[in-house]
Amino acid sequence: MSKAMIYLLLPAKDEAEALSALIPEARREGLEVVVCDDGSSDATAEVAGREGALVLRHPRNLGLAEALRTLLDWAANSLEDRDVVVLADADGTMLPKDARRIGEAVELLVADVVIGSRFRPGGGEIGVPPVRRLLSFGARLYLGLTLGIPGVTDYTTGFRGYRVGFLKRYKEAFPHWFESRGFTAQTELLLLAYYRLGARVAEIGAPIRYDRKKGASKMRILRTIRAYLELGWKGYAVRKKK
Repeated sequence: MSKAMIYLLLPAKDEAEALSALIPEARREGLEVVVCDDGSSDATAEVAGREGALVLRHPRNLGLAEALRTLLDWAANSLEDRDVVVLADADGTMLPKDARRIGEAVELLVADVVIGSRFRPGGGEIGVPPVRRLLSFGARLYLGLTLGIPGVTDYTTGFRGYRVGFLKRYKEAFPHWFESRGFTAQTELLLLAYYRLGARVAEIGAPIRYDRKKGASKMRILRTIRAYLELGWKGYAVRKKK
């Protein structure tokens, strides 16, 4: 049997500059790269393709959740059960060497989902603005109480690895993946994966490197806070039904 492949999946909007460095770095780590160009106005798709990534394109900007959905659909429909995908930001803040470690941990830890946590040894937040750091801290406390998944310290990072066989099972149960429309999408996926499907969830330390970030943040802070508050209540309800 051939070795499982690790794919780095990147939702991207106007990230041509970051991808010109990120994709070659990922390929040097032995990762296959897939980019969802979410209606970029720059040369994101052209740069990604030139650097050797598979490019999935939205003709207009549909938002982060739709880009994630496109990437997850592609993985579930195109890859082998034994393969692993790692979702990460396309702005350079999540290192390909850590993506490879997350992908390998899916096998080593016999997990369905592996989170690259900022709050485990080897993690950290380097160059993160104070407002974002405060938001992360508050979300960690709130979601820890409302979602309460054992062993999870980082609910809001987008740096996560998934076993493709599990993603296929998840899609059968939840064909549209999640109801969230923004940064909470992967947190909702984690919630349903654990409480509805019994996913094996693990974490390893992985830093966020804002000192490498290219371009402005696309997060709308007040909208994101509201979305996490709503998801926390949903998580509490899901736990009660378990």
